[in-house]
Amino acid sequence: MATKLWRTEEVGLFDINFDTGERYWSYELRRILGLPRDTPADFHLLLQRVHPEDRRAFCELAMQTFRPDCPAHKTTEFRIVRGDGDAHWVHTERVSIFRSNDAHDVVRIVGFVVEITQPTKHQRAWELVDSFA
Repeated sequence: MATKLWRTEEVGLFDINFDTGERYWSYELRRILGLPRDTPADFHLLLQRVHPEDRRAFCELAMQTFRPDCPAHKTTEFRIVRGDGDAHWVHTERVSIFRSNDAHDVVRIVGFVVEITQPTKHQRAWELVDSFA
C-alpha cells in the first residue's frame, strides 16, 4: 500500500491546553478551514465549519477527551464546509496528553489535519454504525 507524504503547507496543526485555556491553530489549519489567517482558535467556529451531517459525531469525538475512557490516540475523518459552501473531507490525528497522576485526565490535545479526496473504508463503516445509533 502506498503512503502519501504531505507537504508541510498541507498539514494543519492544533494544540489545545485545557488547564491554561491556550488554543493554537496553525495558518495551514485556518487555510484548510477556509478562515482568515488572523482568526482565533475557537471551538464554536470550528463546529460551524463541520458539515451539518457530521456535527453530532464530531461533537461526540470532541467530548470524548473529557471521559475516563478517552484513548491516547484517535484518527477520524469528517467533512468541513468552507465559507463558499464547498464541502471537503479532512483526516485528523489527535493525541491526548494525560495528567501525570494516573487519573486518566486529559490536560491537552495535539494533532494535525489534512485534506483528503474521499473517506477511507474505516470512516464509511464508522458512519454506518453511527447511523444505527
